[in-house]
Amino acid sequence: ANDGEPAVSPPNRNLGVEKLMNNCVNVVLLHQSHQTSSSRPLSKRLTLLENNEFIKPLLDDCADPVLGDICDIPRICKRIQDDWREVGLNRMTAWNLANCIRARMKARVDGNIKCRGSSLDILVTGCEVSLWVAEQFVSDLQKCFPDLFIRAVSSNKILGLFGQELAMPCTGFPYSQTSMDIKDPIVIIVSHSGGTFGPLACSNLLQSFSTSIFTVTSEWDTQIGKQLRSMYSDDLLSSRIFSTEVGVRPAEPCSVSVVATHQLLTYILEHICVTIISDPQFSKAAGAIVTERDLQVLERCNQHNIAAMEEIVGVDSTGNRIHEKRSKTEQELRSAGNLWAEHILENAKAYIMSFIYVVGTVTSGFPLISGLAKAFGLTGSEGAFYIIRFLDALIYFWLPQINITILRLVQGRNLRHRMVGRTVIIGDCPWVAQSAEAFLSKIFACSYSIAGLNVMSGNPADHLVHRHTHRVVRGSLLVCGRPDGRLPALTSLEASTCLSVNQASSIQSLGGTCESITIGHNKSKLPLTHRAIYLKSHRPLFLSEKILDNIDAQEDLVRQRKEKIKEEKERRNRRISLSRTVSFLMETARFGRGDKSFMELSLSRSRQAKTTRSSPSLLGAYVNLERDARRKRTQSNDVRISNVIDSMLKAQQGVENTRRVFNEIDVDSDGVVSLTEFITAYQKIDAEISEGHLKQLFEEADIDGNKQLSFDEFLKVARMPNLLAELSTKNRDSRGLVQVQASRERYFGEELRKHSPPGVNSMAMSRSQHFSMELYESRIASLQRFVSMTVMFHQMGLRVQTFFPKISFGLLGYRMDRTHSIMRIATTASPVSGADVRERMEELRLMLKVERSVHLIARTWRKWNKESKSG
Repeated sequence: ANDGEPAVSPPNRNLGVEKLMNNCVNVVLLHQSHQTSSSRPLSKRLTLLENNEFIKPLLDDCADPVLGDICDIPRICKRIQDDWREVGLNRMTAWNLANCIRARMKARVDGNIKCRGSSLDILVTGCEVSLWVAEQFVSDLQKCFPDLFIRAVSSNKILGLFGQELAMPCTGFPYSQTSMDIKDPIVIIVSHSGGTFGPLACSNLLQSFSTSIFTVTSEWDTQIGKQLRSMYSDDLLSSRIFSTEVGVRPAEPCSVSVVATHQLLTYILEHICVTIISDPQFSKAAGAIVTERDLQVLERCNQHNIAAMEEIVGVDSTGNRIHEKRSKTEQELRSAGNLWAEHILENAKAYIMSFIYVVGTVTSGFPLISGLAKAFGLTGSEGAFYIIRFLDALIYFWLPQINITILRLVQGRNLRHRMVGRTVIIGDCPWVAQSAEAFLSKIFACSYSIAGLNVMSGNPADHLVHRHTHRVVRGSLLVCGRPDGRLPALTSLEASTCLSVNQASSIQSLGGTCESITIGHNKSKLPLTHRAIYLKSHRPLFLSEKILDNIDAQEDLVRQRKEKIKEEKERRNRRISLSRTVSFLMETARFGRGDKSFMELSLSRSRQAKTTRSSPSLLGAYVNLERDARRKRTQSNDVRISNVIDSMLKAQQGVENTRRVFNEIDVDSDGVVSLTEFITAYQKIDAEISEGHLKQLFEEADIDGNKQLSFDEFLKVARMPNLLAELSTKNRDSRGLVQVQASRERYFGEELRKHSPPGVNSMAMSRSQHFSMELYESRIASLQRFVSMTVMFHQMGLRVQTFFPKISFGLLGYRMDRTHSIMRIATTASPVSGADVRERMEELRLMLKVERSVHLIARTWRKWNKESKSG
């Protein structure tokens, strides 16, 4: 308005500007025919909306879109799992991703990529919930490969640094144009809608830096997908789009979209891991920590996760309600939601009760005390008259508090809570806490102020205590997810979480404190918490769990025998005979020493012990087991010199025997073993060993890569504890499709224990499973806790939402699936402008070309200079 420079985007600033309405309006005429370079007819450029397998149809209208999303979680997860096992668009995209990973790793192995702190091998970006889920994915991937440079950076930061004429500094973060060496990294853009402004702008901007850009979205046809298809040609074989197939979800509180993205990223994580560890050189260059057994355990837990989701949401993967016996977890979650909804609604109910009392007493002219006094004939004296009116005035003054107290007495709720608005504090690992906070705050975004809610979140193992415990008052509501401390890798983490909850719950005023609820897989309830919601574990036990469960079962048996003897003694009221006493003591001693048949680990998938250990008890038990294992290793090392000499002689004999075997395999006596000789010799021993497995073993032993095994390399193969144990893992299915095969063990570690050398302590072996336990926590257990929180919070919101239409006969009401911003369907607001992206793309492309040209000229000059000096 009244400016000489109209707000026109840079690409269209060459167009003419028309002044209208006394020069108050600038009008720019843009003809599509002049902007479109395609010569194809319009009919060929239209998109088929119906019966198009690449476009998801809109969902049917429903009364509660949030509940519909939650009930869809098992079905969507099952469909993602089934789709990943088949040849489809996601698998084609995974094939392209694997090719990019191999090319990147080969460049690192060949030394073509400089490995320094500012380098980026894999860059993952997104906004809000998508970014939080992506950060957990990057955390897991970085732990798998410590030597790779993997980062999760907000799209707004990338856009601010590289997409502006004047770079926007990232204060508080170690990101700048010099600290981020973005030269052809593998980029994964995570965006559920595929149209969020920041990620969409980055999909354009990053084309100047990288030729390997992928996206994770809700469907194949999105704005980001369109950009990538135009970049890589519009054919399926060059697909760069991972799709959860969730489609458009109108409800603004994110539940199924978060779960589906997390589920798909789990498969992408497995695929990247398999691609790298399948090549020994890549695995070494990446510093691989993850093993195929870790991935097998993760995939087994991932497949069992569907049954856990069904019990949490109360709906199976086909969309039908599950049996009431299986829905106990859902009922407990919704019961907790109803309780907290009553906390939120008490002010509204007390207001209504006060309104009824005031209108009734004032209209009738008989307040409560005055009416009772008149009924009993106590209004005769003037002094009584004033006392009665004074008491009625006090009732009017304290009426809201009186009504709230009455409500709490009737409903059986805590009387000591403050009579103010409620605050919910969510504690869990970062991605769960932040995503659950966003979900709950959006549920109550449109609620009336009298039933409003404050929502905060924090990490109980880190800053929850520092950020929020000073705000804990009587009536604060704390829900905290507990890691599965029954696993030794997570025991300390659960202990820290429980300590944070206890510290928050121990802050008291007038005998009252916050109301805390824990959600987790450990049945042990903290003494200061109001409620503990138990999530059933559907996975097999880990080896360490079997060991501890075996010890607990032994103690249970001894305790039961003692109680039985004690009861028998009390019943007969006489001494137990000497023979029975001796028999009992001998039997108890036998169990205390550890009867061999009893100490054999049970093959049952379920727990044998009846007792439930608390977090401190688990921590102490595992610490003691670790100390015993270390002490046994120390004792085994304190051998006499004669034993050392004997072992050295036996080792020398073993080498000589291996040399004899090597000479027998070396048929042509050339001093090395070829692949053909290697396969022929081993298949004579066991014909069931596949040629592919033997070839893989040969390539791993061939360190120098000359397609032959020297004696030293062959000795490495011969020293394997069990050849079949090494060959039991594979990463392709019967069709040759790259696929992590789920573990088939009855308990995780069964094969490990079966093929271990004699004398190796089982607890020492279980340490090799610690990384599997961490992956289970970050990819599976945390996901179950997030879904549990969405079920509980939905029930809270539903109870509050339906209250107002009921008491107002439909005049009042709001929808919890919407917020005041109304930005969920179109896009998410961005604080960073993208007006300069197109111009910056051209500048960055030119800068990269110039930089590459300079490097090429410098390399050629050095080569020429070296040759000229040598000549």
